[in-house]
Amino acid sequence: RGARLPRQEDLPRARGHAIEVRLYAEDAEHDYLPQTGTLQRFEIPQYAGLRVDTGVETGSVVGVNYDPMLAKVIAWASSREEAAAKLARALERARIHGVRTNRRLLCSLLRHPELLAGRTDTGFL
Repeated sequence: RGARLPRQEDLPRARGHAIEVRLYAEDAEHDYLPQTGTLQRFEIPQYAGLRVDTGVETGSVVGVNYDPMLAKVIAWASSREEAAAKLARALERARIHGVRTNRRLLCSLLRHPELLAGRTDTGFL
């Protein structure tokens, strides 16, 4: 619309770090094959600085007609390492039964030195 951009000093200051993972009903060890079934249990612990966006719950059916994403889980903390540790802890303590997920892969990635150092891109996997 031709308006001027705000001055740099008027912009909000970045503080802390956030990391998001996508929890999928898939078998990461077998070419990421989508998994189907009924979620016998679906519980992700809640912590300060943790956000869980999901459309499933215990009893939900993961079928073949939709994307097998179960949740987006986002952690915020004052440092990248703290955010990754918080996110890994929440995933490890999650109770997900009924379908295979990529949870173990995500936990492993969240502890990998290259990811923690911010030296990864989409080719990392």
